[in-house]
Amino acid sequence: MNLVFVGPTISHKEVQQYLDCICMPPVCHGDLLGLIDQQPAAIGIIDGYFEGAPSVWHKEILYAMNQGVNVYGSSSMGALRAAELHTFGMRGVGKIFEWYRDLVIEDDDEVAVLHGPAEVGYTVASEPMISIRATLGLALEHGVIDHAIHDELIVGAKNTFYKRRSWRSVREHASALINKSALAQLESWLEQNRIDLKKDDAIAMLKTMASEQEELKQPFEPKFNFEWTNVWDTAYQTMAPKASSGRGLGVNDQIVLNQLRLDPEKYQRYRDKALLAWVCGRRTNTNVETDQVQFELQKFRETNRLDTRPQLLDYMSQTDLDEERLTGSLREAALVRQTFQAAGDLRVGIISQLKLSGIYLDMLDTANRKQSALDRAGLIPDQSGLIRPQLLAWYYRQRIGKPIPDDITESLAQIDLEHSDDFYRLIAEDYLYWQLSQ
Repeated sequence: MNLVFVGPTISHKEVQQYLDCICMPPVCHGDLLGLIDQQPAAIGIIDGYFEGAPSVWHKEILYAMNQGVNVYGSSSMGALRAAELHTFGMRGVGKIFEWYRDLVIEDDDEVAVLHGPAEVGYTVASEPMISIRATLGLALEHGVIDHAIHDELIVGAKNTFYKRRSWRSVREHASALINKSALAQLESWLEQNRIDLKKDDAIAMLKTMASEQEELKQPFEPKFNFEWTNVWDTAYQTMAPKASSGRGLGVNDQIVLNQLRLDPEKYQRYRDKALLAWVCGRRTNTNVETDQVQFELQKFRETNRLDTRPQLLDYMSQTDLDEERLTGSLREAALVRQTFQAAGDLRVGIISQLKLSGIYLDMLDTANRKQSALDRAGLIPDQSGLIRPQLLAWYYRQRIGKPIPDDITESLAQIDLEHSDDFYRLIAEDYLYWQLSQ
């Protein structure tokens, strides 16, 4: 199995043209740990986060290689980390990697770009410095500009904040340096000869990985000693909750889990079964603090819309709840919540319950048929142009027959998802499949 972290540099659909792999979002701190237990043959890093989320650590990549994973890098974050770790065995591919390795360039901003979220296909809104550098270098070779103009344009682009870099800003700078005729010639040349160096390098890495599939059947053999330091141990323990979403789960298990998430009530039933199995195998703390009972009371009142004391008393009267029985029920609810927290990640247990119940294969078949249909139709949820209100209306009203919530945070918690992006991607896939079946 090959995994590739990719975002704005090249689309997931294009990646599949060159390499049979699973595409992941741009890599950030902690992502690799969640994948090691799936035993990928190779991990390719193209894109990663520089800001807005912690960047992937060098030590994480070394840990992956120490576990036998072949790791490749190119284009953006992958090129940076490969240049820094190639002596340890990380495979760098492409011109950008070579320039970082040979110290032709050093700054992160050479490859950084402003881009949109996954829902819009990571639409790029700025030009990477590295592509401007490569293109203007070619223009110099072709005699379109001379050395002095080339150097001035490079300095001007480099001094522009990376989020504002564009070919328009380059042309505006050029207009102050050369006459209209020379500017028109440069603009005409740029229309036909601009270099997307990051994408070129990404394709080169994918082709390299595809050509080395036989070699990748053998685990990577590290020629370094991985030191389990105190700093790493602290970081590892901190990242463990994030990584645990994949811990002990295979690729098919993840597919089935996502299919189950589309039915929140069924998901919670199987999570309850997993929790019961966990409780049966362990002792649990039966102490419940007063503040925990108060928290459950607040949740109880919010759920039943009992905003005032009279409303609460009226509800208790209608349901034959006295104060003692209500308090007992709230203590039990607090204990269940406490036990859920103690159990931690129940996803492996959920998968076990699905396999025991006999519906695992049916759900896997449904998920695979859905993915095959989307692939045949050339539909990519991240690039479908669907808007979130449209998806929410379809999912809640038609798919599960529930009112649309004001806040989806509770919906995410019910199916053990941390990020709304993952939730929208799931329902977008299901919506597109539903449209194809109509």
